[in-house]
Amino acid sequence: MDMTALPRRLSAPERRQQILDMAASLFVERGFESVTVADLAHELQTSRPTIYSYFPSTEAILDELLGQRLSGLLSRLDPLLRDLSPDSPPSNAAEVVFRFLLGEADTLRLLHSGGVPTFQARRHAFLSQLGERLTLSPELLIRREPELLLLLTTLLDSLALRAVTDPSLDADRLARSLNTFVVGGAQALRGGHGSGS
Repeated sequence: MDMTALPRRLSAPERRQQILDMAASLFVERGFESVTVADLAHELQTSRPTIYSYFPSTEAILDELLGQRLSGLLSRLDPLLRDLSPDSPPSNAAEVVFRFLLGEADTLRLLHSGGVPTFQARRHAFLSQLGERLTLSPELLIRREPELLLLLTTLLDSLALRAVTDPSLDADRLARSLNTFVVGGAQALRGGHGSGS
Protein backbone atom coordinates (compact mmCIF):
# COMPACT_ATOMS: atom_id res chain seq x y z
CA MET A 1 0.00 0.00 0.00
CA ASP A 2 1.50 3.31 -1.13
CA MET A 3 0.92 5.97 1.49
CA THR A 4 2.13 9.46 0.82
CA ALA A 5 3.35 11.00 4.04
CA LEU A 6 1.39 14.03 5.07
CA PRO A 7 3.39 17.04 6.14
CA ARG A 8 3.88 17.24 9.88
CA ARG A 9 1.46 19.58 11.57
CA LEU A 10 3.24 22.57 13.07
CA SER A 11 3.09 23.19 16.80
CA ALA A 12 1.55 26.49 17.92
CA PRO A 13 4.95 28.14 18.56
CA GLU A 14 6.25 26.91 15.17
CA ARG A 15 3.15 28.23 13.37
CA ARG A 16 3.46 31.56 15.19
CA GLN A 17 7.09 31.87 14.10
CA GLN A 18 6.18 30.85 10.55
CA ILE A 19 3.66 33.72 10.45
CA LEU A 20 6.28 36.15 11.78
CA ASP A 21 8.88 35.03 9.25
CA MET A 22 6.49 35.33 6.31
CA ALA A 23 5.30 38.73 7.54
CA ALA A 24 8.88 39.97 7.76
CA SER A 25 9.53 38.88 4.20
CA LEU A 26 6.36 40.53 2.88
CA PHE A 27 6.82 43.74 4.90
CA VAL A 28 10.32 44.20 3.47
CA GLU A 29 9.27 43.28 -0.07
CA ARG A 30 6.01 45.27 -0.28
CA GLY A 31 6.07 47.71 2.64
CA PHE A 32 4.09 47.21 5.82
CA GLU A 33 1.08 49.26 4.72
CA SER A 34 0.63 47.06 1.62
CA VAL A 35 0.40 43.73 3.47
CA THR A 36 -2.91 42.40 4.78
CA VAL A 37 -3.83 39.39 6.89
CA ALA A 38 -5.36 37.94 3.70
CA ASP A 39 -1.96 38.28 1.97
CA LEU A 40 -0.28 36.41 4.82
CA ALA A 41 -2.92 33.69 4.79
CA HIS A 42 -2.54 33.29 1.02
CA GLU A 43 1.26 33.05 1.17
CA LEU A 44 1.12 30.55 4.04
CA GLN A 45 -1.71 28.58 2.38
CA THR A 46 -3.88 28.90 5.44
CA SER A 47 -6.97 30.85 6.43
CA ARG A 48 -7.35 34.35 7.81
CA PRO A 49 -8.95 32.97 11.01
CA THR A 50 -5.80 30.91 11.55
CA ILE A 51 -3.66 34.06 11.36
CA TYR A 52 -6.10 35.91 13.63
CA SER A 53 -5.92 33.09 16.18
CA TYR A 54 -2.25 34.05 16.68
CA PHE A 55 -2.32 37.81 16.10
CA PRO A 56 -5.20 40.31 16.21
CA SER A 57 -3.73 42.48 13.42
CA THR A 58 -0.78 43.04 11.13
CA GLU A 59 0.34 45.77 13.53
CA ALA A 60 0.50 43.20 16.36
CA ILE A 61 2.60 40.98 14.09
CA LEU A 62 4.86 43.91 13.34
CA ASP A 63 5.23 44.80 17.01
CA GLU A 64 6.28 41.29 18.01
CA LEU A 65 8.52 40.92 15.00
CA LEU A 66 10.38 44.16 15.66
CA GLY A 67 10.67 43.29 19.35
CA GLN A 68 12.30 39.97 18.48
CA ARG A 69 14.62 41.32 15.83
CA LEU A 70 15.78 44.45 17.63
CA SER A 71 16.47 42.85 21.00
CA GLY A 72 18.55 40.19 19.27
CA LEU A 73 20.36 42.80 17.22
CA LEU A 74 21.35 44.88 20.24
CA SER A 75 22.48 41.85 22.22
CA ARG A 76 24.80 40.90 19.33
CA LEU A 77 26.17 44.45 19.12
CA ASP A 78 27.04 44.81 22.81
CA PRO A 79 30.07 42.47 22.84
CA LEU A 80 31.52 44.19 19.78
CA LEU A 81 31.44 47.56 21.53
CA ARG A 82 32.76 46.10 24.78
CA ASP A 83 35.74 44.67 22.89
CA LEU A 84 36.90 48.13 21.79
CA SER A 85 40.06 49.36 23.49
CA PRO A 86 39.67 52.43 25.73
CA ASP A 87 42.50 53.94 23.67
CA SER A 88 40.64 53.49 20.37
CA PRO A 89 40.12 56.58 18.25
CA PRO A 90 36.64 58.14 18.43
CA SER A 91 35.61 56.78 15.06
CA ASN A 92 36.07 53.12 15.99
CA ALA A 93 32.78 52.78 17.88
CA ALA A 94 30.86 54.48 15.07
CA GLU A 95 32.51 52.29 12.44
CA VAL A 96 31.85 49.12 14.45
CA VAL A 97 28.16 50.06 14.66
CA PHE A 98 28.00 50.99 10.97
CA ARG A 99 29.58 47.74 9.78
CA PHE A 100 27.44 45.76 12.21
CA LEU A 101 24.27 47.37 10.84
CA LEU A 102 25.38 46.49 7.31
CA GLY A 103 25.44 42.86 8.40
CA GLU A 104 21.89 43.19 9.74
CA ALA A 105 20.39 44.21 6.41
CA ASP A 106 17.10 42.31 6.80
CA THR A 107 16.36 43.78 10.22
CA LEU A 108 17.34 47.26 9.04
CA ARG A 109 15.08 46.98 5.98
CA LEU A 110 12.24 45.71 8.17
CA LEU A 111 12.66 48.60 10.60
CA HIS A 112 12.27 51.02 7.69
CA SER A 113 9.52 49.22 5.77
CA GLY A 114 6.65 51.38 6.96
CA GLY A 115 5.62 54.69 8.43
CA VAL A 116 2.85 53.79 10.87
CA PRO A 117 3.26 54.89 14.50
CA THR A 118 4.47 51.41 15.53
CA PHE A 119 7.41 51.71 13.14
CA GLN A 120 8.17 55.25 14.23
CA ALA A 121 8.09 54.31 17.91
CA ARG A 122 10.31 51.26 17.36
CA ARG A 123 12.80 53.25 15.25
CA HIS A 124 12.96 55.96 17.90
CA ALA A 125 13.46 53.39 20.68
CA PHE A 126 16.10 51.58 18.63
CA LEU A 127 18.05 54.78 17.98
CA SER A 128 17.84 55.66 21.68
CA GLN A 129 19.17 52.23 22.65
CA LEU A 130 21.88 52.51 20.02
CA GLY A 131 22.83 55.89 21.47
CA GLU A 132 22.98 54.44 24.98
CA ARG A 133 25.45 51.86 23.76
CA LEU A 134 27.58 54.50 22.08
CA THR A 135 27.73 56.53 25.29
CA LEU A 136 29.44 53.57 26.94
CA SER A 137 32.36 54.10 24.57
CA PRO A 138 34.76 56.32 26.57
CA GLU A 139 36.46 57.82 23.53
CA LEU A 140 33.23 59.33 22.23
CA LEU A 141 32.81 62.65 23.99
CA ILE A 142 29.35 63.01 22.49
CA ARG A 143 27.93 61.28 25.55
CA ARG A 144 27.85 64.77 27.08
CA GLU A 145 26.08 66.19 24.03
CA PRO A 146 22.63 64.61 23.55
CA GLU A 147 21.99 66.47 20.29
CA LEU A 148 25.23 65.18 18.77
CA LEU A 149 24.46 61.67 19.94
CA LEU A 150 21.08 61.87 18.20
CA LEU A 151 22.81 63.16 15.07
CA LEU A 152 25.33 60.30 15.09
CA THR A 153 22.78 57.53 15.69
CA THR A 154 20.49 58.91 12.99
CA LEU A 155 23.44 59.20 10.61
CA LEU A 156 24.55 55.62 11.33
CA ASP A 157 21.04 54.30 10.79
CA SER A 158 20.50 56.26 7.57
CA LEU A 159 23.91 55.47 6.07
CA ALA A 160 23.57 51.77 6.81
CA LEU A 161 20.07 51.69 5.31
CA ARG A 162 21.29 53.44 2.15
CA ALA A 163 24.22 51.04 1.87
CA VAL A 164 22.03 47.92 2.15
CA THR A 165 19.36 49.20 -0.24
CA ASP A 166 21.62 50.75 -2.89
CA PRO A 167 24.16 48.26 -4.25
CA SER A 168 25.93 51.02 -6.20
CA LEU A 169 27.19 52.57 -2.94
CA ASP A 170 30.62 51.53 -1.69
CA ALA A 171 30.22 50.58 1.99
CA ASP A 172 33.97 50.92 2.63
CA ARG A 173 33.96 54.44 1.21
CA LEU A 174 30.96 55.32 3.37
CA ALA A 175 32.79 53.92 6.41
CA ARG A 176 35.83 56.10 5.64
CA SER A 177 33.61 59.17 5.26
CA LEU A 178 31.89 58.36 8.53
CA ASN A 179 35.32 58.00 10.16
CA THR A 180 36.34 61.46 8.92
CA PHE A 181 33.07 62.95 10.14
CA VAL A 182 33.33 61.43 13.63
CA VAL A 183 37.03 62.28 14.05
CA GLY A 184 36.34 65.89 13.03
CA GLY A 185 33.40 66.10 15.41
CA ALA A 186 35.40 64.64 18.30
CA GLN A 187 38.24 67.10 17.65
CA ALA A 188 35.81 70.00 17.62
CA LEU A 189 34.30 68.84 20.91
CA ARG A 190 37.76 68.63 22.45
CA GLY A 191 38.47 72.18 21.34
CA GLY A 192 40.76 71.10 18.51
CA HIS A 193 38.94 73.29 16.02
CA GLY A 194 37.43 76.62 16.88
CA SER A 195 34.18 77.91 15.49
CA GLY A 196 36.08 80.41 13.37
CA SER A 197 35.56 83.39 15.69
